Amino acid sequence: MRPHHSDIAAVGFSPSIIRLSIIRVSLMALVLLSVPRGSLARDDQDWLSCNAPDADHLAIPACTRLIEASDLSQRDRAIAYDRRATARWRQRDFNEAIADANSALEINPRFADALVIRGAAYGGRGDDDRALADSSKAIDIDPNNDVAYSNRGIARADKGDLDGAIADATRAIEINPKSIAAYMARGSHREKRREHGSAFSDFNMATGIEPKGGFDGYRPRGEAFLRKGDFVHAIADFSRWIEIDPQCALAYAMRGDAYVRRGDALHALADASTAIDINPRSVDGHRIRGYIHALMGEVDRAIADFTAMIEIDPNNAYAYNSRGRSYTFKGDYDHAIDDFTRQIEIDPGDADAYRFRSLAHARKHDNDAALADYGRAIEMTKTTQRSPTTAGRSR
Repeated sequence: MRPHHSDIAAVGFSPSIIRLSIIRVSLMALVLLSVPRGSLARDDQDWLSCNAPDADHLAIPACTRLIEASDLSQRDRAIAYDRRATARWRQRDFNEAIADANSALEINPRFADALVIRGAAYGGRGDDDRALADSSKAIDIDPNNDVAYSNRGIARADKGDLDGAIADATRAIEINPKSIAAYMARGSHREKRREHGSAFSDFNMATGIEPKGGFDGYRPRGEAFLRKGDFVHAIADFSRWIEIDPQCALAYAMRGDAYVRRGDALHALADASTAIDINPRSVDGHRIRGYIHALMGEVDRAIADFTAMIEIDPNNAYAYNSRGRSYTFKGDYDHAIDDFTRQIEIDPGDADAYRFRSLAHARKHDNDAALADYGRAIEMTKTTQRSPTTAGRSR
């Protein structure tokens, strides 16, 4: 039996909840290196493929061939590690990206771009302290690295320092006025500070810049259109990205996200499934497909997708929350409570985790536990309202 929409609402499914992780990856920017001049004579095609921003299925093996070449200089080997780290970051394989960046930094500890990509990967894992530290080191080495400033601002925003975040994004824009990602980041920070007019202005600036490439151009501009609520142009930009790089799972996932927000579940489901076909470890693909399955009342399929997310990323609080809500709807309250408890262990500051666990306890008729969790959620919400995420204050 499929649930009524009111039943789904009771356990909290909403299109906005699938965007948490995608937003972070869409705001992050990366550095594009030029091909090492001294290496072109050795293997032009491998260097060009290794450096390609919109062909990771070619970039990763090409970089690997270069890294394994016995006659490659250490300087160029560091660059090849950095480029493979970048491709792996785009694939959301954050652990491997960090490993490759570490290898580049072992060769050259002052390799600013390797610090940038390692910081982006730490940010992708939710480790804001290390993300901030790496971006700061990159800025110390290269004070005109706009990407390092933009990414450091994202880490600062996640830690509650919105003044610092906006200052970093502004500095990135001063260095590179054509950075779509920097305008996107600053607009996001201003949204968090409830400066909606300024945020919309930043998103407008982002959408007015002509994209160069898929991942570094149409991806952030498409996200800017999403933030403006312009789903038609967002889908068009993500579609253009897919034309440029038809093997990019993230491109399909982000277009699927746009279809979700537009209310087009069938196209969203198709794009999420394509993302998973391309990359079975696509966290975003499983997230979106799980959400659609839950919305359609296909709870077991939703649970399977959220379980896949957890297997890929065992510390993904969103995945435990989503699976817990699915178990709640299914009537499996013990598993639901276990999932919400794990979510709280990962993210103890999320009041919704207590609220959903309270609901599961209530449906088990454990009123004392339900009241305790509900009271905790109310107290946390009051604290948040008393101390909104505003300028300059860390959580």
